[in-house]
Amino acid sequence: MKKLIIFSSFYVGSTAFLKLVGFFLIMWLARVLTVDDYAQFGLLYALQTGITTFALAGIIEAVVGLLKKYQMEEKRKLLFSAANISFFIITGIVIAIAAIILFVSEKNTVNSFFTLTCVLVSGALLAFASLQAQLVRIEERHVHSLLFNFFPPLAGFVGALVAFFIRRTVASFYIGSLIGIAIILLIFKICQIGFYSNKESVDETKLILIRIVPFIAIAFFGWLSGFGNNYVVKIFFDPSQVARFTFALSLASVMQLVASALNQVWAPRFYRIAHEQSFDEVEKNNKRIFGFLNLGLGLVGAILVATFPYVMRLLGGNLINYQNMRVEIFLLTISYLLLIPWWYCYNYFLVYDKGHMIMKIVVFTGIVGILIWLMLIWNFGSIGIYMGFLVQMLIRSVGIFVVARKIWALKYSFFKLIWSILIVLLGLLVSFL
Repeated sequence: MKKLIIFSSFYVGSTAFLKLVGFFLIMWLARVLTVDDYAQFGLLYALQTGITTFALAGIIEAVVGLLKKYQMEEKRKLLFSAANISFFIITGIVIAIAAIILFVSEKNTVNSFFTLTCVLVSGALLAFASLQAQLVRIEERHVHSLLFNFFPPLAGFVGALVAFFIRRTVASFYIGSLIGIAIILLIFKICQIGFYSNKESVDETKLILIRIVPFIAIAFFGWLSGFGNNYVVKIFFDPSQVARFTFALSLASVMQLVASALNQVWAPRFYRIAHEQSFDEVEKNNKRIFGFLNLGLGLVGAILVATFPYVMRLLGGNLINYQNMRVEIFLLTISYLLLIPWWYCYNYFLVYDKGHMIMKIVVFTGIVGILIWLMLIWNFGSIGIYMGFLVQMLIRSVGIFVVARKIWALKYSFFKLIWSILIVLLGLLVSFL
């Protein structure tokens, strides 16, 4: 537990710092860019995250599902090598499909063609960094994992900022981001930080690719319920709403980053003890960890909602235009709290190699959630964007918990979740003062 707390602190600290850097960068862009340019920035950011999401779809989940059969060191190297090969295959397919859709349908100029190429490639490089972070984390090499989690995104921010200062365009931002990420990954490769084995592992690659299929649907609905929403918002509303949603989701996603930081350390330990200890002992530890997460995120969300209007006024400039979004920020914050039961159950499906069940859950809850979301947008206008986001997260968590309870005797504490929501509600009341 001591080691868990120490490394969790490092993960939380590094992700918090990155979030802080990204947050100030996004706010600064909101200050200096026009609404139309900022909306375009949000759409390109959604594209970049989409490439990152689809390139990683299911690879680590497949590796985790196969770990039980690959406990020996040499066999595990074959498995990790297959993960790298699978990544390059999937990434090539994803970029090719995205390129065809974007470059043909949008009739881009030469300049925007180059910009979109930078966005696609930078998304792929971020995905590779994330893959390496997760592979070394499985072996609990947390120092290397932290390096991959922290420095590529930071280098992307720095490169983007430098390039933007030179040209002050959205295009230059993504060109600089690509250069920064590529340089740091090249340094890691030279220093042999990461897993770069090229051992022949055809059989293992086939096993991973077969298991990836269910997670493609998961990746799609996951992306669509995040920044991918920008493309739906673009259909129904003007660019100002795209800009507002991009800003609000970037701010509220600090909740997801904090949750991910804890799970990044807990998940490898969970995968290990699930095969070594009794189910009751594993569940006892899992309940304790996520109970802590419930209350911790409740406090983070309350502080975020309570201070949001004041911080916007304090920073001034065009950010004052966003200070009336306290209700939207509140709805997004509660949405991430409602996702905790999902994270709680998700690790069980991975460790017992039930990815196909996750696909069915995600597809069903995703379709239902999106339909309700569209109805809310149609009936309530722009606030329906945020109401629908909350409904999607609620339906997703309910769906996975209901299925998980039919398989395992889970003991998740909904009492602590309710307390967390009430704490954030208190933060919203304070924000009106």
